[in-house]
Amino acid sequence: MDMILWLLPYAPIFLFVISLVITVHELGHYWVGRFFGAAAESFAVGFGKSIFEVKDKRGTRWRINWIPLGGFVKFVGEAQLPADTREPAPVEVATSHDPKQAAGDQTLHEGRILVGKPFMALGPWPRIAIALGGPFANFIFAIGAFAIFGFANGVPQSNEVYIERVEAGGAAEKAGFAAGDVVVEAAGRKVSVSSDVTLATQLNSGEPVTYQVLRNGQQLSLVATPVEFEVVDKDLRMKQKVGRVGLVLASRDTQWRSLNPFEAVVYGAQKTTDTVGQTLNVLRRLLTGKEGIDKLSGPVGILHLTSGVTQMTLGQPGADLGKKMADLFWMLLMLAATLSVGIGFFNLLPIPVLDGGAVVMTLGEAATGKPLPERLQNLGLTIGLVCLVGFALLITLQDFFRFDGGS
Repeated sequence: MDMILWLLPYAPIFLFVISLVITVHELGHYWVGRFFGAAAESFAVGFGKSIFEVKDKRGTRWRINWIPLGGFVKFVGEAQLPADTREPAPVEVATSHDPKQAAGDQTLHEGRILVGKPFMALGPWPRIAIALGGPFANFIFAIGAFAIFGFANGVPQSNEVYIERVEAGGAAEKAGFAAGDVVVEAAGRKVSVSSDVTLATQLNSGEPVTYQVLRNGQQLSLVATPVEFEVVDKDLRMKQKVGRVGLVLASRDTQWRSLNPFEAVVYGAQKTTDTVGQTLNVLRRLLTGKEGIDKLSGPVGILHLTSGVTQMTLGQPGADLGKKMADLFWMLLMLAATLSVGIGFFNLLPIPVLDGGAVVMTLGEAATGKPLPERLQNLGLTIGLVCLVGFALLITLQDFFRFDGGS
């Protein structure tokens, strides 16, 4: 109960961030669908009944709904799976005598003329592109958000990340690390700041990690296996398991380097690629049994992280309100970028009801020349939905236990 009361004041911020990311995802579907001529019945931010609604010249209803969690785009005929995609009932192609509407296909849907074709009247490849449009938009948003941050704030850069102390009896001591070693690479990634080493170590508990270090002008390759420890973050009021090898790191001459627009875009793309790589690594470890689902977070976990970030940022000692609000904006932008990568990646998984599942089923249609039997599609969608709901409930429960344990 204490945790719920602590989280409630930050719920509006969480809802804004998650709705922004999901709206970007749905806009990706919408714009690709529009490019291929699909008729969109509605685009909604939120769920439930409509608070505000406006209809554009293409007949699409743009809605803001009461439940501010995510959103959706509804293409005409998308939810229907008729055997003959050339005659997608109950929608029909309409002919308009209005010269302003006569250009292009039109669809008569529930008494309204919409510009475009029914979704199932499109070929399999356009429908695959539409399914991929959502994740693609998430990745583009992440690149843009990271790029804006890099351009506005610069990026941290250190001349050297060195080992200040090696803990006795730890994995690093056994691997041959020594105080004064300069770490230049960790787990195949170049080291620019100490957090690069920390992240590579924390994400690979129980697996050998190769570190490249400089010692007396010579480069050495040292291998250490991080040991899993449970730590409690008092600021975020949460506990988590991370890998450690027993290194105390320090940096020399850490500076913030400004970026020009091109460098900022490259930085944004690199950060997005790194985040995808980290997500793939977590998924690999989950599938091989080296990691538990406690590494994953659901809506409760994201709300908890949002509240912790907001509280820490606004609670900075000695900072004026302007600086606190600016810092909060950048922190939430980075959170939105990271979530955008996660949502984009998650939707690419080949699970029915997700975009990746739609791609797989439509690829089957492209290969055979006809859609999968409707009964088989419905069975796949049902199984996928049940699995996702069960998985979401499991993650939500473990979020409550994990965060309550850190309070």
